[in-house]
Amino acid sequence: MSKNFLLCAAGIVVGFTVGFFVTNSLTRPGAPGAAATRAPQGTAGPLDDEQAAGELPPGHPDVGAGADDADGGPAASTSPEAQAAMDKADRAPKDFDAQFAAAEVFYRRRDYDKAALYLERALALKPKDFGALVLMGNARYDDEDYAAAATFYERALAVRPDSPDVRTDLGNTYFNRRDFGRALAEYRKSVAADPTHVHSWRNIVAAAINLRDKAAAAEALERLAALDPQNPDLDNYRRRIAELP
Repeated sequence: MSKNFLLCAAGIVVGFTVGFFVTNSLTRPGAPGAAATRAPQGTAGPLDDEQAAGELPPGHPDVGAGADDADGGPAASTSPEAQAAMDKADRAPKDFDAQFAAAEVFYRRRDYDKAALYLERALALKPKDFGALVLMGNARYDDEDYAAAATFYERALAVRPDSPDVRTDLGNTYFNRRDFGRALAEYRKSVAADPTHVHSWRNIVAAAINLRDKAAAAEALERLAALDPQNPDLDNYRRRIAELP
């Protein structure tokens, strides 16, 4: 479910492109790590191809892909499904499930403002609902409001501190703001919770390269290669690491 954009890192990062997995694991309803009762539509949207970040956790939907309407965005709100979801939610403002369901509909259709509106209502009813917090983070992330996304991911992690997917999404919000040190710290927390979390290891490599930390990048690459030996980006990572002083 999944969802996720802007950095062109200077110098060493130029040309360092990471084929972003967006398998909605980052794409996912119900992908690993999205353990909410109502699995969010993925955790945070993917970075764009020119960014030197690693992948989002499985379950984050690709922005611009997988929406119910080809056009997506606010115009999609006129669809029968959206109208029905809105009507049900508006008639029952105290019904958490109705608010959350409407938010999911608008999130899928890439109308992030409407999704956020219904999530605000849902969170007013259940402020600590993990699924609603993550989905709000995803909506803000995919709308490229990374500071707001981080706030909601942090709130979700206060409920479930060991979610590697959400932790990776939180790290990506810092990566997008070029705070590579903070991003790396979050990715390391993710692999501490799940040492096999491939996307976090990938992101550690990318963040360490941006920090010009050759030893950390090489160590993370070794772990990544052991976990995912067929990863098509391994050679590119090795080349970039070799270029570091």
